[in-house]
Amino acid sequence: MDRSKHSVDDLKKEEILILEDKVPQTVSLLTKDDRPIVYAVAIDNSGSFKKVLGPALDAVRMLINSKKDEDEVALIRFISSDKIETVQNFIPDKSTLIDSLKLLRIEGGQSAVNDAIYLAVKAAADYKASDSIRRAVVLVSDGEERNSYYNTDALVELLRAKNVQVFVIGIVNELDNENSFIRQSPRQAAEELLNRVASESGGRVFFPKSADDLLRVTAEIIDDLHSQYIVGYQSTTTDKKNFRKVEVKIPSTPGREKLIAITKSGYFVNPPNLEGKGKDKKKSK
Repeated sequence: MDRSKHSVDDLKKEEILILEDKVPQTVSLLTKDDRPIVYAVAIDNSGSFKKVLGPALDAVRMLINSKKDEDEVALIRFISSDKIETVQNFIPDKSTLIDSLKLLRIEGGQSAVNDAIYLAVKAAADYKASDSIRRAVVLVSDGEERNSYYNTDALVELLRAKNVQVFVIGIVNELDNENSFIRQSPRQAAEELLNRVASESGGRVFFPKSADDLLRVTAEIIDDLHSQYIVGYQSTTTDKKNFRKVEVKIPSTPGREKLIAITKSGYFVNPPNLEGKGKDKKKSK
């Protein structure tokens, strides 16, 4: 992205520097990623989201209307750990998705943000196992984590193991921003969690401040979903670490404004088996 945080789609291979565990790598491939996308939209339906649900649904409607014909979308509503519900499985049909929005309603309960992200990422990762599609989650929430089964470390492990980008619309304006002597404010804690989720997965996070700003950041996510690159290289790392940290940089060049590359934090050489974790606790309907 450029300094205005807009995605850029005219990169050249020669402009890219890849570091794996801080060791420079040779870029062998750069191509635009035009694969169809499957993405789950997870929408907060807890009581703390009551005032902003209407504008949030407008943003989700905008996302659905912008999808390409071959893209598939699922809708997930969440409150507490025992109230995470897939209201519409992955389908390409816009009208059915739009009609399903009427099933999104506020209920009492504490928002299990970690659990909602975990299950949405799993759903996107497990659907139609194939490298011919790209996978993402769009989270719409205030990010106030309350009593999830999965802690943040478990969530980060999943994000590192699965090739699913998480794009976040963090509507945090209604959260208390007052610190205490012993803890962060709810808003600071929410922003920290949402920033980490986005950065670990190679997605982006936005904190809109108004209804107009909400639609603007939704347009940015739409652009991001459809403006992606695949960068390839042959690793020269010789150590035995299972998780390799990867950083992509775009050094400044004459005539080109400063650009920032957004990627996931790295990859597992041998991804951990996470399939058995949490199966003893029912999380979704």
